[in-house]
Amino acid sequence: MSHAITAMILPGTVDAGAADRWDLAPVPMRCDLTLFHVTHYYTAYWQAQLGISSYFELPSEAPGLFPREGVMMTIATELATRPDPTFAVVLTDYFGGAGDQWAVVSVDGGPMQSVNTINKALRALGISAVAGSDEFDTVGLAAHRSTPDYLDQYVDLCDKLGV
Repeated sequence: MSHAITAMILPGTVDAGAADRWDLAPVPMRCDLTLFHVTHYYTAYWQAQLGISSYFELPSEAPGLFPREGVMMTIATELATRPDPTFAVVLTDYFGGAGDQWAVVSVDGGPMQSVNTINKALRALGISAVAGSDEFDTVGLAAHRSTPDYLDQYVDLCDKLGV
């Protein structure tokens, strides 16, 4: 069984209107978190549309399709309804138990920091694992196994923009 997602995760209340404006579907999770599926193509499209030129610095071992576009901070700020959002961006790519994961986190609007594992990112969001589980299972992330099809349109949109 596979688990392959890329997502932004925010703690606390999120602005549903902002989610609509950004073409994102909020997915409530345990521990007062909300997940928003994104892809590299999604962030590349919005980065180009808005003319944002900033990118997050990530270590060379970060996956090539990991979203590094600076527009993520703009999106998180609007979703969180505060100028200094705390959020994580996570990626999983597992099949049959083998694979990779990656995560970055911004705390209180600070620079994106590579934390490599999703559990470390969730701890930075204030999550503590319950007995017998890790943070990944505590928040119910295992239930979200694939990226929704509606994000596929961003591949074509990027092609049309030449991005």
